[in-house]
Amino acid sequence: MLRVSRDGHVAEAPFVPYYGEDPEVTLTAIESGTPIAHLPRTARLAFDLLDLDLATGAAGETLGAHAARRLGPPRGPLPPGCRSLGIPDDLGLFSQKVSGLAKQFRVLKLKLGSGDLGLDLATVSVARLAAPEASLLLDVNGGWDPTEAPMMIWKLMDYRPTLIEQPIHHTLGLDVWRDLRAEMPEGAPPIYADESAQTVADLDGLAGYVDGVNVKLLKCGSFDGAIDMIAGARRLGLGVLLGCMIESSLGTTAAAHLAPWADWIDLDGHFYLARDDYEGIAYASDGSLVMPARPGIGAVPR
Repeated sequence: MLRVSRDGHVAEAPFVPYYGEDPEVTLTAIESGTPIAHLPRTARLAFDLLDLDLATGAAGETLGAHAARRLGPPRGPLPPGCRSLGIPDDLGLFSQKVSGLAKQFRVLKLKLGSGDLGLDLATVSVARLAAPEASLLLDVNGGWDPTEAPMMIWKLMDYRPTLIEQPIHHTLGLDVWRDLRAEMPEGAPPIYADESAQTVADLDGLAGYVDGVNVKLLKCGSFDGAIDMIAGARRLGLGVLLGCMIESSLGTTAAAHLAPWADWIDLDGHFYLARDDYEGIAYASDGSLVMPARPGIGAVPR
């Protein structure tokens, strides 16, 4: 995790192995005075959020107010909170965990792409039995072969998934998305892109092949980059899932200011830290997202 500070304000951005950024190299670049625009994306995002926190805090407004000037009024009420579950080792324990989380959260995200198609199917089956009324978001993380994906989507339709995210690997290119769309079973759930949609620049190529995209601050490199991606998705008629990485409440709270313009949110990265040293967003007893009533990012040290 990279944190930067100025005048008592702090912002962060996570290092994610997927992007291959070396923290030591990033720190050296910062200390050597490399212009922010030329820093790795983790550093660019951290400094962008710091600048925005300073500006909005001085104006007594939130990051959400900044977003509203570009995106207009929110589309409706905040999306319900979501909790994610990793690929299970023990389906019995997994069932208990799903059942427990479903008592608070109406939306659950299941990680698939285990390499075992039978386990992927069993994961969804067990979750649906344990949480019959929950909205299930299925995140494959590019783990299905293009020849497997249409069949898996067809089989999973019995469990009423709300959406299926990144069923095929992002390195396979747009042609594979086109082929998948042509083979999609009738009545299939919406298909969302995550790794295939890094920034707004990727959306025009994906439009027509996917139904929505996962927007993350780190992918976009800045808060305004995420705003651009949301606006671009809406222009193309695509749904928006607002996501995060494994980060503290300082990071997830910054992203949550865009929740009013999303269809779904997946902002629980702070739950997976051994010590979350910031206090920001919270989830009510019914799983509703609760935003802090403070300017700027709105998260404060615990």
